Amino acid sequence: MSQLLRVQNFTVSSDGFGAGEGQSLEKPFGHADPGTLLAWAFATDHPPIKRSEPGGRGLDDYFTRDYARNIGVEIMGRNKFGPQRGPWQDHEWQG
Repeated sequence: MSQLLRVQNFTVSSDGFGAGEGQSLEKPFGHADPGTLLAWAFATDHPPIKRSEPGGRGLDDYFTRDYARNIGVEIMGRNKFGPQRGPWQDHEWQG
């Protein structure tokens, strides 16, 4: 059986960026505004965060509603939870 790889749940701007320059703990998207980058998702009935007012339906809502369907594993980089750069400091951890 062949294995499949699918990129899912990755938003990029119309000019092809997923985050801006200058990422930090205080600004994980760098100079990019996550509200603008993810405005399409926040406007749906099933946004990534809960809100009080109703959203819209359509193709965008389908993607936000079913974002986790049939995902067996998530592969992530070291920058997902913080702005780590440069060589690894600790080679002991093998998790």
